[in-house]
Amino acid sequence: MSEYRIVDVNADNVEEHGFFCVKNKKHPGYIAKLDWLRQRFEEGLRIKLIQTQDGKKAGFLEYIPGEYTWRVVEAPGYLVIHCLWVASNKFPYRGMTKKLLNACSSDAQRNGFKGTAVVTRDGPWMAGSGVYLKHGFRQVDEAPPHFQLLTKAVGRNKVRQPSFPDNWDQRLKKHRGLKLLYTNQCPYIGKAVAELPPVAEKYGVKLKLVQLKNAAEARAQLASPYGMINLVCKGRLLADHPISATRFRNILQKELKLKSI
Repeated sequence: MSEYRIVDVNADNVEEHGFFCVKNKKHPGYIAKLDWLRQRFEEGLRIKLIQTQDGKKAGFLEYIPGEYTWRVVEAPGYLVIHCLWVASNKFPYRGMTKKLLNACSSDAQRNGFKGTAVVTRDGPWMAGSGVYLKHGFRQVDEAPPHFQLLTKAVGRNKVRQPSFPDNWDQRLKKHRGLKLLYTNQCPYIGKAVAELPPVAEKYGVKLKLVQLKNAAEARAQLASPYGMINLVCKGRLLADHPISATRFRNILQKELKLKSI
């Protein structure tokens, strides 16, 4: 008997299986993510969840057709991976990452997609490119300061490859005040949305919250390929992933030279 199985999480069973990364159903990010998912399943989002024999969650893969991806990429006709997370330190089973990626590739081939694409980074919150390169992906583009775009084609597909936009500076110039542009794609964002505004008030500034409610809007406005959350001010990108209240205070003090009041 296999040590684990892959469960297809969908609109019918998502409340039963929940999320791999946040288990507390009262967590603000859990609530926001659940609502977000209910809309995304209709757009073709898939979640592959690794479940052990005793019902524990050991990893997952989330992906969606490129026309609906929340990563800031142009990838029509491709499946775009949002998240890959395998708890190999807690569950030392062999081949979990390979099995998840193979399931995605098989899905792409079976449903007529050109291939699979993924954004990677040399830094926190995302898997590095090496995870994908050793499973048949290749780099096709890069974006500042440390992002890569990788693809794995179906068969010998030689069609136009996905790409990053090339107007990052122009996107940032649109934002003058302190803003948090965010989506509910990641459940950890809900905590930041709740905790950061009160911190800003203590430093005498208002943090404007801007929720991006659909994928096209997110791809057009966000100033980072990650496409989940941007903290911006005066044309600068101060954070491109969920941050804690402590990290936010450090940014206000060190980057914006503000003092608490």
